[in-house]
Amino acid sequence: MSTGPDHPDHPDHPTCAHCGLPAPPPPDGESAFCCSGCATVFHLMQDTGLGSFYALRDRLGDAPSGQPVEADAVAEAERAYALYDDPAFLARYSRPHGATTQRIELYVQHVHCAACVWVMDQLPGLLDGVVEARLDFGTRRLRLVWDPSRVQLSHVGAFLARIGYPTHPMGAEADTARKKEERAELFRIGVAGALAGNVMLISIALYAGAFGGMDPAFHRFFEWASLLLTLPAVTWAAWPFYRGAWAGLRLRRAHMDLPLSLGLIGGSLMSAWATFTHAGVGYYDTLCTLVFLILLGRFLQTRGQRSAMTGTELLDALTPRRAYRQAGESFQAVPIDALREGDTVRVRSGEVFPADGAISSGQTHADLSLLTGESAPRPVTAGEPVFAGTLNVGDEVHVTVSRSGAETRLGRLAELIEQAGAARAPVVQLADRISGWFVAAVLVIATVGALVWSRLDPTRVFDVLMAVLVVSCPCALGLATPVALAVARGRAARRGILVKSTAAIEALAKVRHLVLDKTGTLTEGRLGVTHAELDPALAAELAALEARSSHPAARAVTRWALSVATSTDAPAVRDVTEHPGRGLEGSVDGHRWRVGSVGWLGAPAALQAPLDAALTRGESPIVLERDGAVVGLLALGDAVRPDTADALARLRAEGLALSIRSGDHPRVVASLAARLGIDEAHGGVPPEAKADGLSGRADVAMVGDGINDAAALRAAAVGLAVAGGAEAAMQVADVYLTRPGLTPVAELVVGARRTLAVIRRNVLFSLGYNVLFVTLALLGFVTPLAAAVLMPLSSLTVIGSSVFGRTFPDAPEAAPQTGAFAGSARAGSGSRTTQAAPA
Repeated sequence: MSTGPDHPDHPDHPTCAHCGLPAPPPPDGESAFCCSGCATVFHLMQDTGLGSFYALRDRLGDAPSGQPVEADAVAEAERAYALYDDPAFLARYSRPHGATTQRIELYVQHVHCAACVWVMDQLPGLLDGVVEARLDFGTRRLRLVWDPSRVQLSHVGAFLARIGYPTHPMGAEADTARKKEERAELFRIGVAGALAGNVMLISIALYAGAFGGMDPAFHRFFEWASLLLTLPAVTWAAWPFYRGAWAGLRLRRAHMDLPLSLGLIGGSLMSAWATFTHAGVGYYDTLCTLVFLILLGRFLQTRGQRSAMTGTELLDALTPRRAYRQAGESFQAVPIDALREGDTVRVRSGEVFPADGAISSGQTHADLSLLTGESAPRPVTAGEPVFAGTLNVGDEVHVTVSRSGAETRLGRLAELIEQAGAARAPVVQLADRISGWFVAAVLVIATVGALVWSRLDPTRVFDVLMAVLVVSCPCALGLATPVALAVARGRAARRGILVKSTAAIEALAKVRHLVLDKTGTLTEGRLGVTHAELDPALAAELAALEARSSHPAARAVTRWALSVATSTDAPAVRDVTEHPGRGLEGSVDGHRWRVGSVGWLGAPAALQAPLDAALTRGESPIVLERDGAVVGLLALGDAVRPDTADALARLRAEGLALSIRSGDHPRVVASLAARLGIDEAHGGVPPEAKADGLSGRADVAMVGDGINDAAALRAAAVGLAVAGGAEAAMQVADVYLTRPGLTPVAELVVGARRTLAVIRRNVLFSLGYNVLFVTLALLGFVTPLAAAVLMPLSSLTVIGSSVFGRTFPDAPEAAPQTGAFAGSARAGSGSRTTQAAPA
């Protein structure tokens, strides 16, 4: 097939004046460029007097040859990553993600600033078939979703390698690559520091010679020594900056490293030209110190970012690294990744269950607080399920594995957090857009500044130009938001608040209306005594009798009676008889007790008022009879959580409007709302209707715990699943609260608003910093060396602002002592009236 002159492969097709790649035909009399980045660099080189670079390049025969070389590079890179398409490799490291797409996590090398994260985010628009690409800066972990029918994984890996970001599959190979990269970073910083120190010593000698006189031969020797020592600094040591800038140019994006790289290249060429032509002094000390300080500053940035991210990776450390799997008559230690369905593992007391499964032998107690928020360990016996990440607090047991690794309940929770956490909050995307425009603006400002100073004082053009390019690097702006969100998520996680998405923090800070479920959210979610009329001296006898029954009402009465009993003696119980649908009777220490419904024992006239109140609230009254006389009345219902009243007060103080949507009887819901001071309450709401009116509203958050709340949690701007709820609610919610009650909800709202305030402060500081120091640099008040110090300091200031910002408290607050029976029931035997729930 023939190709015309407009075809990229035609020999007469125009090529880019800067990089030599195929370019669109230019207007008559103008140079051709493949992208705006190359055009900007080309014109900047011309405006600063460096246009001879292109002539020198052509004379040396080093001009880019365009598409053929690119094709060879592509082929070589794809051969290096051919393993990525091997079925065994994909089976081990990837997993299905939807009907036609796959998901994999890769470790990415050479990531050194927020701009690199931004480059990764552009992949879906650059490679057909890449659906999603999200890079975690702290861990260098790239979450990639691609369609194998449209693009091969090897092609993606090769593309990333060609733009300067080699990848490795997560695992031992990634750990090795990470450690190797960290050592290389430290070595690069050490070499740059040694070079900077030696060049500074030579510069001191040159400065002294300028004042006291120096033999011309020694002066030339020191100049050439400075040049030779500077070359490794501005080439090898500064290579990460050039790689980042080049990656941005290849993607036709203005990268944060672009102005910095231009400053280094321009300073190096001008200094070398001065040395070769005896036209003046070079800037060798400034260049070497600049490279060293920026490398050191970015290394500290990376460490600060990683430490901020450790809290959000909390779940990664919740399962053991190894398990003891049965092999014949013994148990052998194996990596947790080696566990498969059907394996039998041994879990001793105090150890964490390594996988989901069922007890095959033995019985114990399991601490499930990680997944359910239950503070009391749950007894588990043969055949009952246990979950990875929960703690064995009883005897040694054997467990038959049903799910391991990422397939466990804990693994799915971690995946949900990670997937949603990779979604960038709108405020992060705004910062990314600002950064891109800012880099372009800086290049224009630097060019204009150079032209102005070339007329005012040509000897200062380079100093001003390089100071502007260096001090304007918007790394602080790029870090302003993600670091603050990462720190906030980490602190929230340490308080049992697992925020699955950074976008949820921003959304929650803007919420003005909180919709609450009733059962399990405002209340305990289980049957309990909500009001009692009984002498506490009789509570021990009542507890002894009710303990003989397994009925849920009997268990609720037993729990309450034991909590208020004034005697620790165990009464003798005989002749216990249960009457289904009516109640229970028996002899306790010689006294004949009957406990049951009003229909069985009648309505006592003396207790008519509390009886009517219980019926009004929709609760179940229980009459207590001893030796033929009525001695008390209990009301059974779903007790309000102890911290509910205080938490609601804190939420109101934050300006939130509160409402209840529940499937319970409208009368019960209305009564609870009146007691808690909530004006808007809707009862009898079916699950399908709970979400009505929530979708599309950015100011509404939903708090719930049950499967019937799942649709509402998904529809609301932010869904909050409270501890102990159904797994379906946990999966669809944006935030999972591992601590019971509404106190974590109040902490989350306050923390989210404080976090947004920190982000705004960081962004304003970053923008104000750049505007101030770019202006000062243009006016000639900032030297290139001072710019090298100021640039990383701005980023470190943003990190410090985020780390030390008051977002979430460091330790959980003590639960308020407003719970049931905190008062007169324990005061003495003379009191007959005990309020079981806050009014």
